[in-house]
Amino acid sequence: MDEVDKELFAQAKERGRQRRAANREKSTQILKDRGIPFVTKNGVHLIVARGLFDFWPSTGKYYNRVTGKYKRGVFNLIKEIENGRAEKSA
Repeated sequence: MDEVDKELFAQAKERGRQRRAANREKSTQILKDRGIPFVTKNGVHLIVARGLFDFWPSTGKYYNRVTGKYKRGVFNLIKEIENGRAEKSA
């Protein structure tokens, strides 16, 4: 790997770090604005809706503890919470 490649890699890595930090701030603020309760764990992991979901706002990934499924997107998470989809399907 030459110096140009190393520099491009470093720039891409920094852009990714900045994007994840921005996502973390925005997604957390969206939950606050909607009045959705959550508890922050270790700064990057949120326990949402009274323990029904695990959410990682930097990537948008969330886990439904009832159904056992992973999905993505803060707005998809909000839809599941608002529509009561935390219950396991019959």
